[in-house]
Amino acid sequence: MNWSDFGERNKRLNPLWTLGAGMNLGELQPYKEMIALSVLLQVYYLELESSERRTKEDIVELAWSSLERFRITQLARAETVERLVDGLLWSGNGGEFESYYYDDLLRQVTQHKYKYFTVDEDATRTSWEENGRTVYRLSETAMELIFMSHEIIEEFQISIKLLEIQMHIKHGRVTRATQDVNELITRVRKMTQQQQEYRSALRRNPKHLFSEYGVLRHRRLEEIQRQFEEERKHFDNIHRSLARLANDEKDVIDFNELRLLSERVELSRRVHDELAGVVLGIFELETNLRLNFPELFWGAGGYNFRTNVWEEWVKAEGLPEAGGLELLIGGLFAPVQEFIYPLAWAWEEQEAGFLPEEYIDLPEEEAAEEPAPYVPKSIPWDKVAGLWLPVFRELMQTGRFTFTAAAFTEEEQRQWAGTPDAVDLWLQFFHAEVLVPEESGEAASGADECGRLLQQLLAAEPGLEMLRGKRLRTTAEAGFAKWPGLEISTYTMIIVESEMR
Repeated sequence: MNWSDFGERNKRLNPLWTLGAGMNLGELQPYKEMIALSVLLQVYYLELESSERRTKEDIVELAWSSLERFRITQLARAETVERLVDGLLWSGNGGEFESYYYDDLLRQVTQHKYKYFTVDEDATRTSWEENGRTVYRLSETAMELIFMSHEIIEEFQISIKLLEIQMHIKHGRVTRATQDVNELITRVRKMTQQQQEYRSALRRNPKHLFSEYGVLRHRRLEEIQRQFEEERKHFDNIHRSLARLANDEKDVIDFNELRLLSERVELSRRVHDELAGVVLGIFELETNLRLNFPELFWGAGGYNFRTNVWEEWVKAEGLPEAGGLELLIGGLFAPVQEFIYPLAWAWEEQEAGFLPEEYIDLPEEEAAEEPAPYVPKSIPWDKVAGLWLPVFRELMQTGRFTFTAAAFTEEEQRQWAGTPDAVDLWLQFFHAEVLVPEESGEAASGADECGRLLQQLLAAEPGLEMLRGKRLRTTAEAGFAKWPGLEISTYTMIIVESEMR
């Protein structure tokens, strides 16, 4: 058996195998994969139409429309459908989905992480200004599932696809040409998203210009530039073929199908223009950074044996032969060193002189003062515990607490914004499932700071004794909690035993 491509096959099928897995949808359980695929397809066509109706609420409506079409609406409940959508947007722990695959190069089983949806940054920026909602788009993984369901496995160059569309139109195959145009729009938008991701990364860190990210982007840019000229010619030929087809075959061709194809071709042209605009915008940004902010790319120079020779070369690539090791390190331990010119000789060769240094004689009593003792920074636990106390009171009463602006008064918001140590604890709760100690004096599981906070709260509030022995889990919801001086993800903390499945 040829194992050379087994890992790639494994990675391609993982998202298909886990689609809908781990969901408990009650009576909808036998249909979960079918419903999930229908949701992905509907979002795919919304992206083709440049529609921004892709918020979480919109995706829930798409799921309901699938249920109506399948005539199984009576089996669903509102919380079940929302659970289905949550299971597509995020994994059970609120992050990426995880599977395993066999890495052919490393010859070991490796973890494979992926998502079905990612945030559409440009659309979300506009949406947040209007209604404060996040807009999602299909990830590359989900796009590949769509293509696989249509048995579209090979990826053609965009220019070749345009030629194929042109041939379909010449032979009157309007429906097939429309399908190919839709695929072309998807691929161009994928290239646009890749360029937009690079643009966002470049704005966060200009040094991406010289990273592997930037090198890969410039390779893609060369492909895009080569294709632009060919695509303009192809689009002109396609429009002429459409006009000829409408005149010569008007009695045979369905006019509505021809009109739809013409609209899709025009949309494809606009998508290509959008890609060109993004590329030009990135070029302008790169030029501005290079010319006006050269200090952003200055780095500390240096070359040392451990990093540059041993770690980056010898350990990574190895030596061509065993004898090379003696040659490599022999100079470090040789008993007789080669002659090195004294530095003073080098200075004597310089023509430029130096100004004499002036020394100020200080009296002995003004000698260097003893440095001030180092005092490590500590967390103001009284203030932090005071901010977290209302959180745990509501958690004990309702079983959950969501960190939003509406959950706090203006004075409490001001105090949270001025206490970064209290905010940082949300991140620590998010990274670990924390067990509240059953007895006083017992250490809590999870991060040290989380355990210290729980000790403070249990000592200050006897009413929280009911939380002892409970497990606390924190998940990140869509959106941000924002007020002056603070912007943080909308975290929800729940008691695991009372979580509704």
